[in-house]
Amino acid sequence: MIPIKIQCGCGQHYAFDAEPVAGQLPVPVNCPTCGADGTAAANEIIAASRPPDPTWAAGSIRVRVSTSEPPTETASVAGLANSIPRKAPHVSPPGQVDRAQAEVEARAKVSWGDPPENVLQFLMIQGFNYEEASALITVLFKERAVEVRSRGIIKILTGLGMIAAGGGAILYLVTMKLIMIKIIGILMAFGLWGLWIAINGAIMVAVPKMQSGDVAEQ
Repeated sequence: MIPIKIQCGCGQHYAFDAEPVAGQLPVPVNCPTCGADGTAAANEIIAASRPPDPTWAAGSIRVRVSTSEPPTETASVAGLANSIPRKAPHVSPPGQVDRAQAEVEARAKVSWGDPPENVLQFLMIQGFNYEEASALITVLFKERAVEVRSRGIIKILTGLGMIAAGGGAILYLVTMKLIMIKIIGILMAFGLWGLWIAINGAIMVAVPKMQSGDVAEQ
């Protein structure tokens, strides 16, 4: 209850106790002498006698008090992480592919025998800087050289096998005194073909950079 004392404009003093509702008198009050409305004056006395209530003050921000335990450090960190704006996903500019796809295409160009300057230009168009592109090209051409040499060794062995097979067959015919000119000619051509393959394989092993075109087809 709040004691309220009012002096009316007519000079009459009157007092009473009231229980405010939402910071105001629950019912109007009038001067007992002249009947003038004293509700506004009583409400001003109520407002002056009570501290501001944050739950109903005009224009106030409602404050919600939690009775739960304060958040743990983990929860606070999680909340902070969630409050950080997420970066938009990277979108490659028009005409560019992602770096992984660019490396795949660069490896294909190297395998087909494209010169280093063409591969370098391609990688720089795809967003690589000069140092990155140069380092990748060095690795790709080393890989190609290893593959070319491996295929060159296979060709040498294949060619030598063909030479041995053709020469052995001719030697057998001569030993058996079976002089068949046509068959001997075919065997000689077969041996010469093997010799060409072996020579080509030796060049691949010795100078892999000279090989052009797809390595897989050589």
